[in-house]
Amino acid sequence: MGFGTIVAGIYFVAVLVVSLYVYANSVTQLSNASLQSIEGATSIQLDRLRSSANINNITVSPDDSEIFVNVTNTGDLKISSTEFQSIDVFVTYTNNATGVTQTYWCYYQSSDLTQNRWSLNSAVSPNPFPATIDPLDWDPAKTLSITIQLATPNHIRPGTAGYLKIVLPQGSSASQLFQG
Repeated sequence: MGFGTIVAGIYFVAVLVVSLYVYANSVTQLSNASLQSIEGATSIQLDRLRSSANINNITVSPDDSEIFVNVTNTGDLKISSTEFQSIDVFVTYTNNATGVTQTYWCYYQSSDLTQNRWSLNSAVSPNPFPATIDPLDWDPAKTLSITIQLATPNHIRPGTAGYLKIVLPQGSSASQLFQG
């Protein structure tokens, strides 16, 4: 009778030790996963703080079909030409005829004329400028010249107040009011 109690006690202690090991291992793995996620979030926030832009000039073409914008990289991070597709361009304006405020997101280098789109201004060479180093990349202190083309029914009417917002790949943004 006493031998069964000893065996049961050994089994109990063995199960207790295994349970504690599993619990400790789970806590360690969860802590490591949490640490990696916090480090990733911190890295994203630091990149966002280090990136910034400033809109220098906005002009609208005489036929109101294009908007020309110069944007300077005022941050510390280089934006490579492969990241240009991750730059978001938004145009908001109030239609004078209807009084309706409209916001349009513009596709990067779309060839579809029914889409609102933006591209590098082909009249400016090199673009971004000045292109002393990394001629294709948008380095700090370089200016990127872009052309925004709104689809035909979305053209801005003369005298219309507009708002332009450009969001960089890291999440920081620049915005400015302009007159159509």
